[in-house]
Amino acid sequence: MRNLIAFFIRHHVFFVFFLLEIIAVGMLIQSHYYQASRFASSSSAWSGQMLEGYNNSTEYFSLKEINQLLAEENARLKTMRTSTKSDSIVFTNNQYQYISAKVIKNSYNKRNNYLSLNKGSLHGLENGMGVCTQQGVVGIIRDVSEHYATVMSILNKNTVISTRFSKSNHFGELHWDGKSADFAQLQSIEKYVQISVGDSLVTNSYSSIFPEGIPIGTINRFERESTENFYSIEVDLSVDYRNIDFVYVIKDMLKEERKTLEKNQIE
Repeated sequence: MRNLIAFFIRHHVFFVFFLLEIIAVGMLIQSHYYQASRFASSSSAWSGQMLEGYNNSTEYFSLKEINQLLAEENARLKTMRTSTKSDSIVFTNNQYQYISAKVIKNSYNKRNNYLSLNKGSLHGLENGMGVCTQQGVVGIIRDVSEHYATVMSILNKNTVISTRFSKSNHFGELHWDGKSADFAQLQSIEKYVQISVGDSLVTNSYSSIFPEGIPIGTINRFERESTENFYSIEVDLSVDYRNIDFVYVIKDMLKEERKTLEKNQIE
């Protein structure tokens, strides 16, 4: 405290001068319209920039909450607006419910890759449910606890996704060979099927896990040996597995009814 007082005493001339300058500027602004208007304009611009910077910073730190709210809202809209078209008539389809979840752990460079979600059985998640993003299919729920769930992604040697061409009803099975997080392999496409690079692939109605029509990817390249009856097809996946934040878990409300009916046909 003694040093602080000594500092002010030592530099009292400067502080008195600074105070008088402030008073003089204030008097000038009050007595002259031009200076007053210029000061008001400058102070408004300065305060506006300060407020804009503050708002930008608060919006940045609230992005996590905003993303969560948007994901939940999108899930509600998907559930409400899922529909199918038949002969130009639109029928409301209440078969599927979409549950938003955040990815809290993700792997994409191993042989068997998984994602972890921040929701579990308390939120309606069950083993065997499909998982997707706005871009396309992600994988299938493998294990569920009360508050968490793990997803076996397409980038897993045990994952098989039933797939069809969007331009036709020809279907096959999507597998992953463990080499690249960008590509998977489509099998069981016979040689008579007309295919081209860029053809789109989507989920089909044979799947009891995903609704029909969810994007999977596009054909990147294909080939067939003259002695083979099936193509070797590489698929460019729609989802970027290196950058997944929020997902939608798909709950089929009629799954058990379908399983029971199909089981009776087998027996």
